[in-house]
Amino acid sequence: MLSSSFHQRLQDLEDNIAKDQELLKDFDDELRYETHPKIKARYNRDIERLRESIAGYRQEYNELQQELTGQPSAQMQKMGNQLQQMDVKLNILLSSQVAIYENLDRMRQDLLLRYDATEQATIEAVAQQLDRNQLLLTQNLLDALEANQVPEQQMQQMLAVLEERVPALPPSQAAVAEIIKAPELDAKHKLKVTLPLVPFLVDYEGELELGSGFNIKSAWEQLLTKLRRK
Repeated sequence: MLSSSFHQRLQDLEDNIAKDQELLKDFDDELRYETHPKIKARYNRDIERLRESIAGYRQEYNELQQELTGQPSAQMQKMGNQLQQMDVKLNILLSSQVAIYENLDRMRQDLLLRYDATEQATIEAVAQQLDRNQLLLTQNLLDALEANQVPEQQMQQMLAVLEERVPALPPSQAAVAEIIKAPELDAKHKLKVTLPLVPFLVDYEGELELGSGFNIKSAWEQLLTKLRRK
């Protein structure tokens, strides 16, 4: 006859598996719509910790199974199936995250290739913090700029706002904005180098209204409107 401690261990294991199964479902739901690389990385670490927990449950399950003398109970069979399903889901989640990171890395490398070697080192720190949507938008804006779709006046306005907002940026991003002050560069080249900063300023401060009525978000959206009309 099985001891009361065996039944308690079995019940505790069943409860823990049920809780982590729900947690795994939450991770799956959240990651399906999350785009921010830092948040995805945090989820990835959580998933790795969950994998360790499930490995512990598997060990406990095997130990309990060894104490059974007859056929496994329906409860044991159910837990065994749950553990197997969770292993499969974890592998899918982790492998898909690797694919996402590899894709993001390719997108960041494509962005850096648009700059010369001396600029790449400075821009890389900014590019590493851009998520997929921000990278796509930055590439579209660069396409518009290089296709001469941005009027000189608008370039000068954007540069003026970027320069004013440099103190609000982290040091790694502010380093790029310093290029605005380079006297040997024209407005188009300065804007090309500093465009990757625009997503940060829009996210960080929202509508950046100035005395002139100009704001970065409006300029960003105007350029995107032009691109959609092409």
